[in-house]
Amino acid sequence: MALFVIGYDLIKRKDYPKLWEEMDRLGARKVIRDFYLANLNNTASQVRDHLQRFVDDDDRIFVVEFAKKPQFTKALVGTNDWINANCI
Repeated sequence: MALFVIGYDLIKRKDYPKLWEEMDRLGARKVIRDFYLANLNNTASQVRDHLQRFVDDDDRIFVVEFAKKPQFTKALVGTNDWINANCI
């Protein structure tokens, strides 16, 4: 498994529910607006390519693999629990 930061910018149609449902299905955790953490058995390019199926051609997806425990302030409810369960 690998830890990822996933960000997105939906440009015109803003079909958020389709992407949100897939992020939920993947077990990703929304930590702030348009920004998720995910623990997946993929590479960053595989995650990006998969998520492109859920957005329009002009939308942006940004995926970064990370190894260290993230530090934050004022993230959405449940973020601490997700980080504690997924990050060493």
